[in-house]
Amino acid sequence: MSFLRRSHIRDRSSVETGQRSSSWRLWAFAGVAWGCLIAATSSTVILPHDFFAWIAAHVFRDEASFRAFATFWGYAWFAIVKSWHAAEFAILCLLAIMVLDRLSMSRTRRNVALALAFACLFAISDEYHQTFVPGRGGTWTDVAIDCSGAFLVGLIAWQRREKL
Repeated sequence: MSFLRRSHIRDRSSVETGQRSSSWRLWAFAGVAWGCLIAATSSTVILPHDFFAWIAAHVFRDEASFRAFATFWGYAWFAIVKSWHAAEFAILCLLAIMVLDRLSMSRTRRNVALALAFACLFAISDEYHQTFVPGRGGTWTDVAIDCSGAFLVGLIAWQRREKL
């Protein structure tokens, strides 16, 4: 019977058992990789002409389909692009929460607040970085959109946590 209890404890997560697991390294690697992906995509510029030329050559072979897509994109590009911004920083905030939970061996609201602060500071630095990329520009509106994704994840996590 004691064997069952020990194996049961061994299978629980580090947060539940109070034992620091090495899984934080995996989550930290994922977070660093995701941050690098954000920074890399912020360093690129895709001009509308190049984007449509690629779409026309590789996706839509006939003129009618391409024109329908161009019309759709004209109306929807803002929502699609800005939603992706929010999603990027929601994922970054989630990964930061995962790392902090494993490092602190607890699931507190403090971890959520720290992850949220990190994601928002990263958003500010990312937009500032874009001011140095030719053809790009950083805006406070984009910072707000980026942070809104992090705040959504933070709000959900906050509601599921114990108090500080």
